[in-house]
Amino acid sequence: MTRTSKKLTAGLFIVTVLTLGGLSLRSLANYGGAEKLDPINGELARDLENHYDERFPVRDLGTNIWAAINYLVFDEGRPGVTIGRENWLFTDEELFPATDNSELIDTNLQRVVEVNRFLRARDIPLVVLVVPSKARIYTEKLGDTRPAPEMQALYPRFLERLESEGITGPDLLDELERAQVEGTQVFLRTDTHWSPAGADVFARHASGFIRHSLDEQPWGEQTFVTTLGEPIRHEGDLLNYLPLDPLFEHLAPRPDRFNKRETVKAKSDESATDLLFSEQQTDLVLVGTSYSANPLWDFPGALRRYLGKDLINLAEEGQGPFEPMTEYLQSEEFRTNRPSLVLWEFPERYLAQPIESEQALAWFGNTSHQLAAAINRNPSNPEEH
Repeated sequence: MTRTSKKLTAGLFIVTVLTLGGLSLRSLANYGGAEKLDPINGELARDLENHYDERFPVRDLGTNIWAAINYLVFDEGRPGVTIGRENWLFTDEELFPATDNSELIDTNLQRVVEVNRFLRARDIPLVVLVVPSKARIYTEKLGDTRPAPEMQALYPRFLERLESEGITGPDLLDELERAQVEGTQVFLRTDTHWSPAGADVFARHASGFIRHSLDEQPWGEQTFVTTLGEPIRHEGDLLNYLPLDPLFEHLAPRPDRFNKRETVKAKSDESATDLLFSEQQTDLVLVGTSYSANPLWDFPGALRRYLGKDLINLAEEGQGPFEPMTEYLQSEEFRTNRPSLVLWEFPERYLAQPIESEQALAWFGNTSHQLAAAINRNPSNPEEH
């Protein structure tokens, strides 16, 4: 910031504070207080606070004004969002590592390896569907901002580790970039997530890779149909970092618009083959994040359509990739209905995010000890244990 801009910022801040202070005093002028409220135990303070919240008519004014100043003057939002060119918004999780712990990425990569070893020991194949970041696909929209070096290297580092460990995982970056160049908006402008069209592109190429790599699986035995609904207006999750509503809503980036998709099983003639197949238990499991859990993107539906096979979607929103996976591996569903294949949708940025779930951390701790014990018993083939 220049000296002039610093003075301007300070002046605007002082004016805002004084204005809000005067309005606050006015809102408290008609407070009579309650006679029987005890100031010692906090009753009076709580009553006064409730009165203030109810009577202060512009309590959001300060938030809105300061958000508008940051957005218009400095091209900034709340911590957590980066404002790019043409009102494209990016989560900081794709640009900067969550902590200064240089070993976190290696630790998370090892956790992916441990999940694969756990499943392989039970003869269950795993396919890791690594989702490239929005910032990687739309680098030109970032403007002058560039991801930290470790974040730039995250996607190829992830795939290299998968390959070195013999874990199946397609590299679909080129396909997403090609679709973007050809005019498909594969990520939403105001949201962290991909668009329904981007999810469809990813599912199509991922399914082709899966069918080719695991050709012993029965693919294409079911038919699914995707229908497009009317265009909908979608306010992306990154708009929450620009608290301009309601006073300056018109200044915010316009919401995204897209056609909602829905995929369902095609109607059949109810032949004997169809009836027999409908009675079979689904043994394909999808685990992942909100990229799979949110029905707006229809990613599981696109996978069903391109694979020609139904699946159980166990993805969860707001939990990252590790917690849903460890929950599933410890579940009664996994113990009693072993899958023939597990698909793990995994956005690359989560390699640089710590695990917050104590249950997930405990699972990895126990699995690491069991793996070490297995290696000590039979160093030549720990996968048998």
